[in-house]
Amino acid sequence: MEEKLYCFKSGLRLVYQQVEMTRPASIKIGVYVGSANEKAEENGISHFIEHLVFKGSKKRTNKQISADFEFIGANFNAFTAYQKTCFYLTGLNEKFEESLEILSDIVFNPLFNQDDIDKERNVIYEEIDMYKDKPRAIVSQEVRRLFYGDTPLGRDVIGTKETLSKMNRKEILNYYKEHYIAKNIIVSVVCGRDFSYVKKMVKKYVDSHFEGTDKPDKVIKSHVVVPDRNFTAIKKDVKQANVVFCFPCCNIFSKDKMATSLLAFIFGGGMSSRLFNRIREDEGLVYDIYAEPGCAVHGGAFIISFGASENNVKKTIRCIKEEILKLKENGVTEEELDRAKNFTKAMMLSGFEKTTSLASKNMAQAYTKGKIVSPEDRIKKIEKVTVEDIKNVIDSIFNFSNVCGSVISKSLDASVFDDLQ
Repeated sequence: MEEKLYCFKSGLRLVYQQVEMTRPASIKIGVYVGSANEKAEENGISHFIEHLVFKGSKKRTNKQISADFEFIGANFNAFTAYQKTCFYLTGLNEKFEESLEILSDIVFNPLFNQDDIDKERNVIYEEIDMYKDKPRAIVSQEVRRLFYGDTPLGRDVIGTKETLSKMNRKEILNYYKEHYIAKNIIVSVVCGRDFSYVKKMVKKYVDSHFEGTDKPDKVIKSHVVVPDRNFTAIKKDVKQANVVFCFPCCNIFSKDKMATSLLAFIFGGGMSSRLFNRIREDEGLVYDIYAEPGCAVHGGAFIISFGASENNVKKTIRCIKEEILKLKENGVTEEELDRAKNFTKAMMLSGFEKTTSLASKNMAQAYTKGKIVSPEDRIKKIEKVTVEDIKNVIDSIFNFSNVCGSVISKSLDASVFDDLQ
């Protein structure tokens, strides 16, 4: 498969990979701006813009956008995260030009009509209320607030009703013009067309929106976030208590990132994991329990989460603490590490079978590494991790003086975390 990373004079980057014509074409336009770029009073503006671009362009109404995408067989959507806003579609190779034209039209020719701003503001209010009915989402955001403190990373991507209510068209336009610039944008394409054709189409429909010459900013390799120990409790009429807590871990650029990912699988990533076997299978305390490696640009959080009846929460946390102490004392076995490696390789290779997953991986690599890493090189990186590497990561992560956590339940308080010390 041909792979290329190309930078236009404007600073716009194109990352490309060719697949068979029989497979779907995937196009992703990643704008590297998200809630991490927002001032406190701007909280939610990146996500607001993501919504507004679908409300109409200079060529199309909002209804025409949907109709035109579906007429050419394109499945389209978008999302906003802390560091990125992404607009994407999957469609037919023979409709590649039409797909790119529509996608670039809405991203780079939005109208931001006042009526649309007012209506979509109400839509996002409904989205905020929807998340307030999801206990795991509430407690996860609370832990993020504790972990990152009063910084953009500690705020919710979606914003608040208070911040959104004060945003006007001028502020939205200024934010858009400041951040939707060539050097902040990566176009990731996985399709059956050759590179010269794709490059020509991207130049015509995307790069043509930018003038001048620029170079993408170098990504700053930020330090690991080290929060103060902190726990909270949220009272809500829920049937099951939801608990999330986390420890600081490496950022996305660290040499320890792969070892951290493998540790998360061994500890709480699957049905063979230590947490699943101890807490669900042996103790019967929970239905679901997970450990996840939240490695990000601005530091990372090793996250442990579960849902349980209120009567089982304190015992579950005590059991997790015991399993952490076993990890710290004995590390992991060669058998556990081999199982984690094999599972990780299988998941990675299956992701390469999906053009949309491949487009995402290539975009992330272009941003963080400045190159595309082949499956073979990724497998070599997985294979190089040793039991000793995992032990070093364990020692660096599990420091109980830096753990943050929260529980959402009818009646529990933060004392349920007393054993995490």
